[in-house]
Formats: sequence, structure tokens, C-alpha cells
Amino acid sequence: MKKIILPSIILILLAAFLLIVWLDKAEVEALPPMDVHAPEDSAIRYVREMESGNFTISSNSVEAIQTVELKDLVLVLVQYSGTRRGGGVETCEMVLETEKVLIRGWETKSGSSLCHEVDDPTNSVPITIGSSMGNSTLLNPGYSTIYGFVRDPQITKVVVTWDDGQIQPLEVQVSTYLAAREGASHMIKIEAHNDQNEIVFQTRLGTVE
Repeated sequence: MKKIILPSIILILLAAFLLIVWLDKAEVEALPPMDVHAPEDSAIRYVREMESGNFTISSNSVEAIQTVELKDLVLVLVQYSGTRRGGGVETCEMVLETEKVLIRGWETKSGSSLCHEVDDPTNSVPITIGSSMGNSTLLNPGYSTIYGFVRDPQITKVVVTWDDGQIQPLEVQVSTYLAAREGASHMIKIEAHNDQNEIVFQTRLGTVE
């Protein structure tokens, strides 16, 4: 009798082990891809998966241009192009908030975007200006950003002046700029400089000079 019971127990244990292995494999396969090893990858995937009823994004145009680290967050400026229903082709800059999570690498939480028509002859302003703010908590002061697209190729540097007097110079990267800082702040002035450090454009709180 003992000879019959022992093999039966072994078979039951083996079957239970195989069932556990199969369930673990099925659970892993059900999870989203875990190949997000960098904040740029997460931000690009987020933009490619966005859905909009009146704007179609060209998936191949999505590109991460620059990043800024703020404590546990990495802000990623992504540029992409698309077609608006009833309109033409537009280029967009989007600043996305990414955070590292334990299991799936980097995760994109939210973003702010600014779109503009390509080769618009009626727009003489050499740069676009967008802004965003991150939510603050008791332990996190949040953040503020100023970002945009540089139309004029002679502009190599953008200088942002914040409401507390802090001045932040920014090198233009792939026709974009990104200023970011901790806390809730807003811009009071922005200047665009050429490679001779000459001011070719500036604006103060809604006025263009």
C-alpha cells in the first residue's frame, strides 16, 4: 500500500509544481512590455500611444530631444509631427513627467504640449513659448517649466527670467529649449540670443519686443 501512495504523492506534487510554473508564466506574459529602461523610451511610447479625435500623430516622427532631472522625476521634452483634421501638418513639443518604478522601469505620468503649423508665413515670432507645472505635496514642492520651438536658425540660446529674479540660460537643442526648476514659479521675461550673444527677440508678460 505504501508503495502505491508514495508515487501518487510525487505525481501530485509534480503536477502542482507545473501548474504554479504555468500560472507564473501566464502572469508575466499578461504584463505590458518591461523594456522601458530609460525615461526617454517611456515618454516616446506614451506619445505614440496617445489618441486624439482630430489629430493624427506620425509615429516615426516621435523623438526625445532633451531631459531635465528634478529629484525623483525626469522631465522629457519630446517632439513629434502630425496632421490635424481640417488643417495641415503641425509640429508639437511635449514635456512629459517620468518616474522610475520598481517593476516596469520608467513610467510616464503626465504631460503638457504645444503645437504649431509648419512653415506658417503669417507667424513672425521666432520662438514658441509653452509652460507647465507639476503638482506639489507636503514632501514635494512640484516644478515649473518653460519650453518651446525655435523657428529662427540664428538663435542659439534662450534666457528665461523667473518671477523671483532667477535667470536661467538655455542652449538650443534640435530647435527646442527647456527650462525647469523646483517649486511653483512663472516666467516674467524670455530672451532669444544669436551666437554673438545679441538679443534678437524678447518678450515680457505678453508683450513682444
